[in-house]
Amino acid sequence: MASSTEVVVTYANIILYAISYQLQRPVEPFLVRSLIHNNKKHTSNTDEEESSNQTYGRLTSFFSFIQTIGSPLIGILLDRIGVRKTSILVYFASALSYWILANATSTTWLFWSKLPTILQHAFLVGQATVASSTAATSDNNNESGGSNGGDKQRAVALGRMTTAYTIGATIGPALGGYLAMGDLFAGARLAIWGSIISVILSILFLKDRNNSAVNSACTEGNKTNSDSQKEHQQSLLQSIHKT
Repeated sequence: MASSTEVVVTYANIILYAISYQLQRPVEPFLVRSLIHNNKKHTSNTDEEESSNQTYGRLTSFFSFIQTIGSPLIGILLDRIGVRKTSILVYFASALSYWILANATSTTWLFWSKLPTILQHAFLVGQATVASSTAATSDNNNESGGSNGGDKQRAVALGRMTTAYTIGATIGPALGGYLAMGDLFAGARLAIWGSIISVILSILFLKDRNNSAVNSACTEGNKTNSDSQKEHQQSLLQSIHKT
């Protein structure tokens, strides 16, 4: 039961994560232009547009760079402190990023808002949580003499992760665009609360499993993918021989 709760909470967190991210992401180009215009550093609309495009391009590149650094860092944190503490850090960092964004008064603060996103890898943490939770359930079934359906259960659970993110990514832009009609910062403010809810859910419902459980789950998941690829290759070879 506990493992099922963790999986459901992980899905809820991923939906909130996707909604929060997509609330403000599509609005950022307009936010950049608005901040540049308010600072009155340019005298013509052409200069403002060129500066906005260049600034947004640099902001996007900076964000991608920070994310690239953060991805292996999340792997280290999962190994050292487990999924629960890493999940709390990830969603707290997201809330901090949105808070800085919601209070930005210049484009410089937009760049500052991207620094906490070095830990903004909720999907990776969610995958580790689901993998370790389903591995624990599989181990319990084996000990009680049940059938070993852990690989299939894990594959289904991980597949639903993508569905959860898609739901959030569908709701987020529509809601963010609606909120932006009145205030360009409204989406970021709402995203703060979405991330805080995920922090609370992680504290209350996720477990601190030992590192071996996470590593074992990931190893078994890789083995399942490798076995599937081998079966697919064998079926292709058989088809070729038949022809």
